[in-house]
Amino acid sequence: MQVFGHRGSPGFPRFGENTRTSFKKALDAGAAGFELDVRRCGDGTIIVIHDATVDRTTTGRGRISDLSYDQLARFDAGFGDSIPRLSDILDQFGSACTIHVELKEGGLASDVAAMIRERSLESHVLLSAFDADDSGESATSSWSDLSAISSTITTSLLISRRKFEQIGAAPLIDAAKRHGARGIHPQREPVTSFLIDSARGADLAVRVWTINDPLEAVRMRDIGVDAIFTDRPELCLNALRQ
Repeated sequence: MQVFGHRGSPGFPRFGENTRTSFKKALDAGAAGFELDVRRCGDGTIIVIHDATVDRTTTGRGRISDLSYDQLARFDAGFGDSIPRLSDILDQFGSACTIHVELKEGGLASDVAAMIRERSLESHVLLSAFDADDSGESATSSWSDLSAISSTITTSLLISRRKFEQIGAAPLIDAAKRHGARGIHPQREPVTSFLIDSARGADLAVRVWTINDPLEAVRMRDIGVDAIFTDRPELCLNALRQ
């Protein structure tokens, strides 16, 4: 089972997430790679940040869409790091590990895919998104955003426990096939051997978020999960090695 840093290795409660230092910490701990979130800021630059505002994760205040990258770069995102551009992270880490890019907004998929292809990173970078009715108040992504790029870029469907409880395993597998996805990324609670077996039958990888308890990481491995995302990759990896 692979272990990926969730926004790098920010610990929990999270601090310094989605930064160069956080990504490097995850790799130094032995993670196979990391997950990050992307949005477009006021001048069109695609940046690496989870929230629609900078208030929680930086020393600044304001909405991402109202600020230029030059303005955003002045804020401390943790331990002296600034908010990175996606292009900088792909250039620094793209050929060294696997990067899972979560699209937090609609209209990003084709531009992000182009950045990946320009760098010949198709085998290193995967794109994922929640569906439109599952993306939260601060996100505008949808599974349909992934359909147009799935022939050249590997994609996965993110799904929360709430939506999984509404639709179940079979419709999720069908949706993955319909959108050309190669994997599903469920929240940890609905993950069962039945879901894993169903995904296996459809040739889909199962990567689970967010696993911060080392004992839970071991359980996920034992039931056959392909990968987990964790805020604490060092702790989970240590448990898996025992």
